[in-house]
Amino acid sequence: MANFADWVNKSKPLQNWSAQCNPSLNEADLFADLYRTHTEAVFNYCLFRVSDRVVAEDLTADIFERAWRTRQRYQSERAAFNTWLFTIARRRVIDWLRRQARRPLLRLSLAQPSPAPSLESRLEESEQQAHLRRLVQGLEPAEQELVALKFGAGLTNREIAGLLAKNESAIGSAIYRLMQKLRVQLGPAET
Repeated sequence: MANFADWVNKSKPLQNWSAQCNPSLNEADLFADLYRTHTEAVFNYCLFRVSDRVVAEDLTADIFERAWRTRQRYQSERAAFNTWLFTIARRRVIDWLRRQARRPLLRLSLAQPSPAPSLESRLEESEQQAHLRRLVQGLEPAEQELVALKFGAGLTNREIAGLLAKNESAIGSAIYRLMQKLRVQLGPAET
């Protein structure tokens, strides 16, 4: 198995980065560059899935920590780096969602601080965005996953297909149908 620096340089999504890569960098420096390159996409994916900024930050940190600990398992001939990274991300988010489903929901009084957005910040969100968010949250989990990967993480249809082990055209069709469904639910005045 190739070492960390070798597989980083072979990784498809890092073509521009690897061209500038200094081969004298150690594993920690290389991983720091990977973190800077992918952290925004991973965070946005998590935020789309869990709808809580603090939780998304925690999940993002956990995902990169797990990627660092398991870096020796990555095989560049099997998948691109961000496919491997988003596989870790998907599993961590799914685990978190399952744990939340098993936990009883506690209502906090107004006097207690809450990590949830304040009333003021919720009012700032436009009505159309709030309506769209409700529509997305009402989708099936697999549909929410597609929306999060496409628009939260900014992955291409090809990257999503690789991640979900599906055909690229099937992913494109599913996303198109999802967008059509959401447009109909938003109504003609809001599209």
